[in-house]
Order: sequence, then C-alpha cells, then structure tokens
Amino acid sequence: MKCIFLLFALLGWAAPAAALDAALRLDAYHHDVWSGKHGAPREIDAMAQTPDGWLWLGTTSGLYRFDGVKFEAFVPHAGESLLGRSITALVARPDGELWIGYTFGGLSVLRDGRLHHVAPKRGDPVGATFSIAFERDGSAWVASTTGLLHYRDGGWTRADAAWNYPGKRAEYVYRDHYDRLWASDGKLLHLLDRARRRFEPVMEVGDNPLLLPSPDGRIWVSDGEMVRSLPAPAGGLRPPPPSSVHASSFQSLFDRDGNYWKGNCPVGLCRAYPATWQAGKGAFHHRTSDERLDQPWQMASLNVHSMMEDREGNLWVGTVAGLERFRHNKLVKVGFPADAERLSLAQDASGATWATTQSGGDAGHLWRIRDGLAVRETTSQTTYIVNRARDGSVLVGGKRRIERRLGERLLATYPLPPVQDGENPRNFVMFAVEDRDSIWVGIGGRGVYRWHDGKWLPPASHPQLRGLLFAAVDAQGRTWFGLRNNRVLMRDGERWREFGEREGVALSSVLFIDAGKEVLIGGDNGLAVLEGERFRPVPAEQPDLLSNVSGVAVTPDGDRWLNTSRGLLHVRAADWRRSMLDAQAPLRAALWDDVDGYPGGAETIARLPSAFAAHDGKVWVAGTAGAAWFDPARLRRNALAPPVQVQALTVGGRPYRPGEVAAFAPGTDQLQVDYTALSYTMPERVRFRYRLVGLDHGWQEVGARRVAYYTNLGPGSYRFEVGAINEDGVASPVVATPAFEIRPRFYQSRWFAALGVLLASLVIYLLYLLRLAQVTRQFHARLEERLLERERIARTLHDTFLQSLQGLILRLQGVAIRLAPGSEARTQLDNALDLADKVVAEGRDQVMDLRLVEAPSLDQALEEAAQLLRAGDQVQVHIHTAGQPLRLSPELHYEVYNIGREALANAFRHARASRIDIELVWEPRVLRIAVRDDGVGLDETILAHGRPGHWGLTGMRERAARIGAVLVIRNRSGGGAEVQLSLPRRLLAAGRRAPAPGRKAELSEV
Repeated sequence: MKCIFLLFALLGWAAPAAALDAALRLDAYHHDVWSGKHGAPREIDAMAQTPDGWLWLGTTSGLYRFDGVKFEAFVPHAGESLLGRSITALVARPDGELWIGYTFGGLSVLRDGRLHHVAPKRGDPVGATFSIAFERDGSAWVASTTGLLHYRDGGWTRADAAWNYPGKRAEYVYRDHYDRLWASDGKLLHLLDRARRRFEPVMEVGDNPLLLPSPDGRIWVSDGEMVRSLPAPAGGLRPPPPSSVHASSFQSLFDRDGNYWKGNCPVGLCRAYPATWQAGKGAFHHRTSDERLDQPWQMASLNVHSMMEDREGNLWVGTVAGLERFRHNKLVKVGFPADAERLSLAQDASGATWATTQSGGDAGHLWRIRDGLAVRETTSQTTYIVNRARDGSVLVGGKRRIERRLGERLLATYPLPPVQDGENPRNFVMFAVEDRDSIWVGIGGRGVYRWHDGKWLPPASHPQLRGLLFAAVDAQGRTWFGLRNNRVLMRDGERWREFGEREGVALSSVLFIDAGKEVLIGGDNGLAVLEGERFRPVPAEQPDLLSNVSGVAVTPDGDRWLNTSRGLLHVRAADWRRSMLDAQAPLRAALWDDVDGYPGGAETIARLPSAFAAHDGKVWVAGTAGAAWFDPARLRRNALAPPVQVQALTVGGRPYRPGEVAAFAPGTDQLQVDYTALSYTMPERVRFRYRLVGLDHGWQEVGARRVAYYTNLGPGSYRFEVGAINEDGVASPVVATPAFEIRPRFYQSRWFAALGVLLASLVIYLLYLLRLAQVTRQFHARLEERLLERERIARTLHDTFLQSLQGLILRLQGVAIRLAPGSEARTQLDNALDLADKVVAEGRDQVMDLRLVEAPSLDQALEEAAQLLRAGDQVQVHIHTAGQPLRLSPELHYEVYNIGREALANAFRHARASRIDIELVWEPRVLRIAVRDDGVGLDETILAHGRPGHWGLTGMRERAARIGAVLVIRNRSGGGAEVQLSLPRRLLAAGRRAPAPGRKAELSEV
C-alpha cells in the first residue's frame, strides 16, 4: 500500500445523479476495464473531474485526461511544462482550476489551459504533496513532506508552533462541510480552532489517516484497521451538500447512496452496504464488506491506487494496470451456470419467478429466482420448459410429466403419453400451453399432444398442427398456433380458422405469437398485427429491428418491450398507437443491448415467450446468457447534458487548438476536426451532429463518431459547430469554434479574379476588333463587286436601252414634224414625245445612281419623283422638311429614295387620293420620312401580306430591313394610308453608308 494519501474534494457544480444502488449486487453492474492495450496509463494515483467535465488522471508517468473513449496525455503550451512526471494529488475547484501536486515537490495550477506554478521550485516550499484542502476564501492548505502549508494571496505560510501544530510533516488535511479544518501529522489528528488560530489535538491516529464524509453527515477517519466516526459538531449532524457526496479519496470512499468502498482489502475491491457499516455504531473494521472482487479474473489488477465517484454517479477505480469503471446497467442480470442454455422463464400468481435451463447431454434444471439469485429447485425429473397457465400457476414440462406449480405447492401432475413403438423415447418437451379446455404439449420427435378430459389425444387427432412452431392463448381462451409456410391457425372451442398468405401472413415461418393486447405474429421477416380479418406488417425505422421477436411485455403505461434478436426494444405507447393507426408510419423504438446489460443474445430457439411484465411492475427477459429484469418506474435517467468540446483543428498534419490560428495558409484544402462529449455513463451511446458553417447547408448526423473530415476546401471564412445527445436523449448546447479563415492563393484572390476579368475583356475586345476588320474587308470586297456590277448595268442601259429609246424618240419627232401643227394627231404625238423624254431622263438618272455620281438631296429627289409619277393628274402633292438635313451615302440614299418612291407610286396608282403629303423630319436621333394620302386606304389582307402578284410592299420591307430602318405601313384613322420610315441618325452622317444586305446597320467609311 502506498504511503501517499489524497483527498479529492468534489464540487458544488455537479448536479445530483444516481449512485450505485445498495439494493443490487456488485456483479449486476456494468464493469469496464481500460488497460495499456486500450491506451490507458498505468499506476493511476490521483483522479479529479473539473467543472467542464474532463476526467483527469495523475500517474507516475504524467498527467492525462479521459473523455470516456480516449486517453490523452496533457500537452502544455509552448514554453510551459509540468514540474515532474510523477503526480500524487489532483484537486478540481469550482472555478475550473485544477491543482496538481507532485511526488518530488512543487505545486501547479492548470487554469484555462495554461500552467501556473504556485510553488515552482522543487522542495521549496512544497515537498511531496499528500493532500490539498481549500478554505471558503479560496486559500489552500497543503499537506506535504515539508509540513502543513497555507497558500494565500501568492504567499506561503507554514503551520508551526505558533499554530500549535507540532509536526514538521503533514500527512493529511481536510475541510469538512461544517467548515472544520482537520490535519494529521501521522500520529495525532488536529482540529483548527479558527478563533484562536490554533490546532488542537483530537485523537491519536495510526498510519495513513484518511477522512471521509458519509451521506448521513458524519465524518469518518480511516487509519490502520478501523474506520471511526469523528465527534459531531455543536449544531448536530446535517447531510453534506451534493458536492460533498461526490467526495473521493485515495483508496476508500462512501458513495452518495451510502455504500462503503475500500481498495486493497487486503487485495482488490470491497463493498459494504449501508446497513452493514451502520451496524457498527460509530466504528467498523476497514475490511468490512458484503461483496469482494478479489480474484485475478475479476479486475485487471487487484492493486488499487485511487477511487472517485463522478458527477453522473459512476465509480472509478485506478489501479496499477489502468482504469476501471462501475456503472448501473439498465437491465439487472440474473446469472445462471456458464453451460446453461435454452432458458425459459415464467412467473406464477404468487409472484414466484421460475426458470428452466438445459446443459450438456440431457440435463435440464428447474430454478426459482429469489432475491436476485437463481436457486436450483430439487425435482424428481429432468425439466425442459416452464410457462404460465390460465389459472396463474405455471406448467413445468419435464422428461416424465407436466407439473402444475404455484409458489411452494405442487398442484397437479400429468404423466406424459406413453411412447409408442418407433417413437423417440426421449420425451423432450418443447412447449406447453393451456387454453379453456385443454393443455397442448409439443414433444420433440413425437408431435403435438392434447390433454383433454383427463386423457391425451395423439397428434393424429389434430393433423392440421403438423409443422407447429409456437402456440399462445388469448384472454378469451382461444388458442393461436404458428406454423411453417405462412400459416396461422386459431382454435375457438372446436371451431378452427386458418390464416394464410391471402390473409397477409408473409413471414415464411411463424416463430412467435403474442395474443395479449392484440394478436401479433413474428418471424425472420419481421412482425405483423391482426387488423380485422387480415394481418398487416408493422414497419420499423430500421429494416431488421423487428426480426425474430420472441417476447412482448406490456407495462401499465402502455409501453411495449419487445425481445428481439437484436436485443430489447422499447416502444413508447404513443409510438405504438401511431403505427397502429397509420400502416405506413414506421415504428419508433429504442434498442437496449449488451451495453445496457442485456444477457447475451436474444433467445430464439425456445418455443415459449421470452419476456413478460410481472405483478410488481418489473419486466423480465430471457437471453442466451441468462435472465434480466428492470423496473420501468425506477429507471435511472442521465439528466446531465453532455458537455461538448472541440479539441483540435488539424491542418497539414499539425493540430491547432480552437482559436489558436485565425487564418490558415493559402492552398489549405483539407481539415480534420476532433471533438468529444464528456459523458461517462455510456459514452458509446452519445450521438453527435455537426456542420461547417461556410460549407455545409445543414447538420450532419454522424452517430458516435468523434472526428470530422473535410477535403477540397476553398478559400473563405468558416466556423465549426457541434452538438451531442446522451444515451437518454438529453441534448447539449451547440458549441462553436471561433471563426477561422483559409487564405486564398494569388490565383484564388479577388484581385486575380478582377485581373482575369480585365484580361478576358481585353482579349474579347481584341477579338472583336479582329473580327470587325475581317468583316470590313469582306464588306468592301462585296461592295466593290456590287459597284462593278452596277457600272456594268449602267453601261448596258446607256449603250443599249437608252440609246435605242433615244433613236426611237428622234424618229417619232421626225414624224411629228411632218404633221400639221395644231392638229389632234400632232398634239397627241407631242404629248407622247414629252412623256418619252421624261422616261429617258428618269433612265439617265437611274444610270447616274448606279454609277454613284453626285445625287440631288433626298427631298428634291422625292419631289421630282412625285412630279414624274403625277403625269398630269390633278392630285395635289405637298412636301415638308424639318430639321438640319444631312447628306446620305450613295448606297443609303438609293435605298431610302426607292422606299419613298415606291410609297408615292402606290399612292398615285391605287389610293385614288386627292392629296399626298411627303414629310421629312431630321431629328437629333432619327430621320423620319412619311408619305400620307387621303385615299381609300389598304385592305387588311394586302397590308399584312401584300397584293398578289405585286412585290411593292414586300420590297419596301426588305429594303428597310437591309439598311437597319423601321418601316411602318398602316391605315390612317381619318382615311387613307401612311408609310413611315424611321432611320437611326447614326447611319446618316455624311460619308457613311448602310450596311451590307442581311446585316444590322453599321457605320463604315466609303
């Protein structure tokens, strides 16, 4: 046993939680062991739990912390270090500080992750630290090899003769919940008289004294062989506050339920129930115990160095080999021999719980469970099964007979039917159920027999039961039989009814039937419920959750507990009703398995129910490793929200503390985030969700995983958020890291993006200029071709048509001269010659236009065209010009003139008008040309599609589109028609011409 002692004064911040129940045996608790192969440190001499939830371990190899899953060696900040590797004392304070004492002197405080040394020099003033106690004002008392020391306001004071403290060494110091300060020098126990600032001796003590508070308010001193109660304070005893209930010690403690735990008694771990140590009336031997773990196979090491109780009520034991934990199971196991199998379980009306097991060979035993232990019953036959009968008794099936038992009484026996020639002589009973008038017994290899009216009816009397797998009886006494090949039979008296695939039976083999609240059938393929005349499947949130149900227990609150191949399913009453009302609603259920104390795997071979609700409210289940029970009214719920911490952000293989780096280097694209939840009852059941703000659009549900990985991250600002839910559904607040940034590379920056946009724009502009030059060259080439073609046409018109026409006019003039002046023929011929001269003049003008010679202004050209087209008609023509005229390019002049001329021609030829108005308006942004008449207007069909066989309107529209102008042809509201041409002014500048046909109008030099 070590000579260094520690007191862990636990804290007021801890909420009350359940402790290890004194009513349960030690082997009923969940016992976990972490040794070196699990990463646990060895020789754990001190333990403490800080307010943030971390469990700290002081060892001979350094300081560690544990989150219930992983051990981490404490790594100080750069430039900081522990004063030694061998740690003897750890005390956590309510303000979050962790005080650290060393074997070879010195004292440190861990505050907000940073180390501070209050006794930085080894051996001066603090030597090897045994224990630490704190006053209300925060000052500290330290018991060490250098004496009893008081630390206050940064200075040290030694308790010496002035304090009436005789020793130069202090082995223990402790402040109890009555504000009394106790100290021991290894010979005497002293009490501080605060008024006089003097220590007064109270009693002699032996080696290694230790003070412990018990839940009833007494303070005990353990020294040598005895544990003795100290005198009560003047005001009487009062229970310690919750913080004191968590008090822990070097090798002994009282838990909050009053159990006394002792390490090394003389080896291993001992536990004494409250009634046991209270019987001593103020003193008991320190090895007093009701239970022991003192065999090598029971613990990783029988050398206990430290113990503590955490704020959730779990008991931790530090040994030479590592760390061990004792916690409550949800299910309390009832053990059976290791070779026991095929467990059947039932309870009779007197409250007696019965069980049968089988083992090697043909051994079958009958058991009664008394005070949580399975006690073997003496019988005169090998027994195989037990099942509850209709009258509240139990039917016990054995090798020779069926027995009816109730409590201590044997009510009746039914000898098994005699074995016939050729039958299996074993008489192995597989099931026995009782309905209104019969007992149905299945015997392996022989079939199903029926006990009716004092005799056995053989299988041949009910051949429909061949292939029977399970039988159950409902409250009305009807019997339900499950068979192979999707068959269910129901017997009501002598009336039989069969349900098959047509009635919804789709389980292949019906391995289980429960006819309690409703008729349920189960098999490999799940569970189905009878609704009216059909069975319908019960869907589950997880596909195989309802596979191989072998028992159903319904508690008074309506909750259902289903024993399945996966474990025990808890279905709340509201969730069951929801699925019963809605066939599509999946059944919500919580699974209990071996982590919760489930005994092995579910029993699926037995042909009897494997779960039931007892009279006292307990629920019993049978598994492959024994039986187990729990009381739904006393289920312990972990009400503490699991504190969540983000431990590290790892970038490039290097871990960083949250907030340590505000911005990571350019090019960072991978991130690992380690996080945890400090919940110690069932850390494997804690579920997490997280998200990376700046990337994730929603929460990621990741189960029990405690690390997040991100790849292909881009530059930007991020923040990691994480939350947790404990095994009982209590959620933690969401914890977030400080925001951090991934800096962009140069090519990921905004400047680079802007430069890229600028360069892209420049390239596009250069490509535009290149394309424009190419189009201009093509345009000039086409224009040159057109000009050459126009000149050829002009030469042809001049040299052929106009010359021939001029010759014809000369010959006609010769004829006219010969006619008498004033005669009617001479007058008509002179008029025809005048018209011919005009045609020649117009043709010459067209030739001049084709040669792009200097043309008259647009208004003058339109006026001349109107005069030519009028040809003596009485139509009045008026031309109006407004604005500053511009000279058009020859090409544009030609197109605009021809559109106006065609509009005039249509007005003269078809409108039957008395007046035609020509209007030219030169506006700042547009040239508007309008030709209006007061005639009959245009037919709507002609306005839309043109006159059949004529191309005037169509040609006008094509010319307008070719030069990029807008042409509107419409009827006027007052009568007549209007043709309006709008030409953007950007095409009108002198020296500019219209674009090539088929393209939008562009500016280009001639």
